[in-house]
Amino acid sequence: MPVFPPLVALLCSLVAPLRAEELGSFEVPAGPAPEVGSLQGGATHGLEEFRFRHYESPDRLSAFPDEPVFDYEEVVQRLQISGGSSLLTLGIQGDAVALFSNEYILDGEREIERPLWGTGLSGPHENWWFGIEKLWLQGQSGRLSWTLGDSYAAFGKGLALNVVKNTDIDVDTSLRGVHATLSSANAELRLVEAVTNPQQLRLENPNVAMQADLPHAIHGVRADWYGRAHLGAHAVIYQFARAVDPLGSPLAAWPSGIDAAVVGASGEMSGVGPFDLAAEIDWIDYGAPEVEASGGYAGYLSATAYPGRASVLLEGKLYKDAEHLNVFSGGQGYELAAGPSLEYERAITEDSSAALNSNDIVGGRARADFNLGTEASTLSPYVSLLALRDNDLGGVHFNTTPETVVHGVGGVTFVRGELHLLANAGYRTDLRDDAPTENGGDTTMHADVALTVPISRTLTIEIAPTVLRYHWGENPVQQADYTDVSNTLALKLGAPWIVLVYTDFSDNELINSIGNLADDLYGAAEVQWQPTNAITVKAFYGSYRAGIRCAGGQCRTLPGFSGARASLTANF
Repeated sequence: MPVFPPLVALLCSLVAPLRAEELGSFEVPAGPAPEVGSLQGGATHGLEEFRFRHYESPDRLSAFPDEPVFDYEEVVQRLQISGGSSLLTLGIQGDAVALFSNEYILDGEREIERPLWGTGLSGPHENWWFGIEKLWLQGQSGRLSWTLGDSYAAFGKGLALNVVKNTDIDVDTSLRGVHATLSSANAELRLVEAVTNPQQLRLENPNVAMQADLPHAIHGVRADWYGRAHLGAHAVIYQFARAVDPLGSPLAAWPSGIDAAVVGASGEMSGVGPFDLAAEIDWIDYGAPEVEASGGYAGYLSATAYPGRASVLLEGKLYKDAEHLNVFSGGQGYELAAGPSLEYERAITEDSSAALNSNDIVGGRARADFNLGTEASTLSPYVSLLALRDNDLGGVHFNTTPETVVHGVGGVTFVRGELHLLANAGYRTDLRDDAPTENGGDTTMHADVALTVPISRTLTIEIAPTVLRYHWGENPVQQADYTDVSNTLALKLGAPWIVLVYTDFSDNELINSIGNLADDLYGAAEVQWQPTNAITVKAFYGSYRAGIRCAGGQCRTLPGFSGARASLTANF
């Protein structure tokens, strides 16, 4: 089934000087793909993803004002295969990318518009690259299971270690080394001895100036005991790589000494009176000279009660100098440790992301859900109130004094047969100590709706509008208030077709993109075809804006897109 090994990448690079026509492009996550580091047992599984993207740019050369010389094409393929017996599994993932229409002749000189690979990375041709991204061997014998190669690991709530796949923001960082688990009837011991292996090739975003891995060393152990309560304790040692090793050694960070050490404990218990309880606390010691703090701590506590037909969740967090664990990996676009944020992540902005990644924050959230449904339908309204005290002034904080964050959110879920409604709305204010008035603090108003309406046996309509209005507080360098509005209209025409129309508006001056319908207005359309559960094809043409996206306590600023895309995803 592979359709894009290096030979195809080479052919693409050979036609790079040619100006290609606007070709369609696909983007596809079909059914769930086999997870790296998950035992498959007794069968062969595969995933193939093929993507073609045509990028349109408004930029022009003064010598060629009518020629779109900065438009270019990108071809990406990922192939993942795993298989073996019920006791031993081998898996491999190979990625390839090629750029074409990526060069031109100016004044007799050949010019490369954008480099495909950057520091520490090279390939046989400047317009294509191929690499084995993931490789793993798994085994199980009695109570011992183990993985050699790439896997993922998270301890407790993730305050000490949380290296998992996060495809929502195009992050796939695994741990390459040894991951072993020894289990008994009511206990488990886990060992992680590995280096980080961040994904070099991007599936959702442009592959430009791809960087070589910085293999940070991680040594971790976690013990769990399962009884009436689930209790656990862990310890993690970090050694951070500062630069790419010229010899390419994955153990380059090991001689650097201990840069950070974390010890912690967690517990969960159900049925403690009317409550379910969960807690974790971690202590951190820093040895890295780049980190100003000598130590830090992180704590999380939650309690859930179920009065009548309602459920009430109370959460609290106290994070002090814990975010420094991500200083070295943050520049590569991923985090090593990420605890519960308590935030409504769909409403995070360039400013409020600072609180999510704060090194000095304390607060809590209360949420109440109510089950008002009947046998024929589900009706679940909820209300939530978040209150945080953010004392951090570094990093991406715009404020120069501490602030108190208050964020109220309410919503409802309604389901009756094929009719689905999910609606949320909220208001957030960040009250600064030096200006505790509405004009002196930041405010956010937001709402989002997802509505599915069946029209007939072969037609279902889905509508998903969202709106966010942001008012900046007073800043040394003042930004302009802005509004974001987006909407998706999906027509499900019965298996196997779906047609989608997207619109997007933003007058946020901080984003680095221009709309295709107007400077602030973006539009796009997409067709999806899924002939079987294992195959999905998508074709997209149009534009969407750049912006910040958060998922799982991590945030990334993602670029906008203008052009055409096509993708094919196949599970086999």
